Amino acid sequence: MCIVSMLPSATEIICFLNMRSSLVGISHECNYPEGLTGIDVVTQSSIEKGLSSRAIDARVRQSLLDRRALYSLKHDLIAKLKPDLLVTQSLCNVCAVDHYEVEKVAASLSPSPQVINLEPSLLEDVFITITRIADATGQQIIGQKN
Repeated sequence: MCIVSMLPSATEIICFLNMRSSLVGISHECNYPEGLTGIDVVTQSSIEKGLSSRAIDARVRQSLLDRRALYSLKHDLIAKLKPDLLVTQSLCNVCAVDHYEVEKVAASLSPSPQVINLEPSLLEDVFITITRIADATGQQIIGQKN
């Protein structure tokens, strides 16, 4: 299975489920757990590094006013990676790639990968999220009975 994770939390869950070797793409913000070097980075920020907090705030506010995404996908790279599963979120377009863009990329691929949208807001939701990813990847959570 080839997995692209567009969220640091999803990357951590995938690694927790012993699927690290299946990760073929990660977001530019994924830096944990250690050992993610060498995995292709499939997202990019429209905000350049090194800006002050004030300048970042101004860019974010302007992007929201202009309805421009802060993050984008590297479509060609994702197509080359041929993922079976894309893990993303649609809760906040300021925090990650726009969910619509993820769906658009998925629909353009053949075969079209499964898209899992994560939106935990309660602790219980986090456990549900882990279970959803485990189910999608065919992994069993230790201590969980089928």
